[in-house]
Amino acid sequence: MKEAFRAISSLTIANGIIPLWRRPVALIAVISTPFSFLFFIYLFGGPSKILIGAIGGILFTIVNASTMLQTDLLFYKLDLKFQQMVASSPVKPMIYTIGLATGNIVFTLPGLAIFMAIIIYESHIGVLQVLAIIGTLVVTWTIFSMFSFLVSTRVREMRDIWPISVMFSIIFGVVPPIYYSISVLPGAMRYVAYIVPTTWAAILLKGIVLQNFAGVAIPAFIYVAEMLGVLAFTSRFSDWRLNRS
Repeated sequence: MKEAFRAISSLTIANGIIPLWRRPVALIAVISTPFSFLFFIYLFGGPSKILIGAIGGILFTIVNASTMLQTDLLFYKLDLKFQQMVASSPVKPMIYTIGLATGNIVFTLPGLAIFMAIIIYESHIGVLQVLAIIGTLVVTWTIFSMFSFLVSTRVREMRDIWPISVMFSIIFGVVPPIYYSISVLPGAMRYVAYIVPTTWAAILLKGIVLQNFAGVAIPAFIYVAEMLGVLAFTSRFSDWRLNRS
């Protein structure tokens, strides 16, 4: 346990704290997109839509950071050959991914804090609701970080990962009903939306904000089951020793 914590801490410092210290402008780039969405939602929807915009913003921030992890993972594997060294060490793939993924979250902390402050101010939720929101975000982070690791083990060229990561960020962070209600979708599209994990995250967050804990029990169960499924699928089909040369 001590060795795992040390490995995660070292990777977090290397992939999060040090890059943020050297390139603080990257922080603006990371949080600019969700705040742009929030601005336009406020501009065209008015103050009554600011809460929905904040919920969408906090989800998009987590999803975007987790999907962009693909580029970091591939950079360490193909350019620095760092992943090959780690693969030959006692560090497990899960520990390696968690360490790098935690480093990516460092860049999002200011944005997450602002979105959380807006949600608390607008909805007047308490400590239990805040903890439930954090739990939902952790599950979201786990799902898409593991998914990013799986993708990174299968991509062979660095130039291929840029369009893939952007595409996944849009598919999972913009298109699903996180900035709008799923009820506005036609029946067939609604069933498609339920396949996307962020749909369940949005349902959970909106239910938590409305303090409808009875109504989020089933979505919470489904979402945790999805996380366990992604973990099992990643463990089965990823190969972090792939493309060693």
